[in-house]
Amino acid sequence: MFLIIVPVSLCFLLFSCDKKQTVEPKFDRQLIGEELKFGRKAAKYELWHEAIFRWEKVVAAEGENVKALNNLAVAYEAVGDYEAARVHYEKALDVDEDVTALRNNYKRFLHFYKRHMKNRERLEKKEAALGKNGSAQKEGSLEPDQKKNPEEEKKDE
Repeated sequence: MFLIIVPVSLCFLLFSCDKKQTVEPKFDRQLIGEELKFGRKAAKYELWHEAIFRWEKVVAAEGENVKALNNLAVAYEAVGDYEAARVHYEKALDVDEDVTALRNNYKRFLHFYKRHMKNRERLEKKEAALGKNGSAQKEGSLEPDQKKNPEEEKKDE
């Protein structure tokens, strides 16, 4: 009987330990506050990727943290990832649209983003037009090979 109880006990211990390892630890409120603060310090020194890393950790722990979502939007805007900035602004507004700083940031961003998208469309149209006409222009603008000066040819030999 002892031989049956020991293996069963070991299996129970192994399976119970395995379950504990698969559960992700939750951040406590103090750690979340520290990550937010560290991200703000990084942003102050324009270390945007570090700030993004910190605020992404907060959002992973608390998906509805408006401060972290707003800060992430500003940081993505600063590094030029405007789509990610727009997505984070919209997530933050879905959570709480009454935050004045968030609304002001989003309003300023939208003003910029609309101009940016119009300029991008214009540039794409120009590039497309040049792509169609560019090959004909390039062929017509080829200059004949220039011959080397006879003195330069002697130097090469």
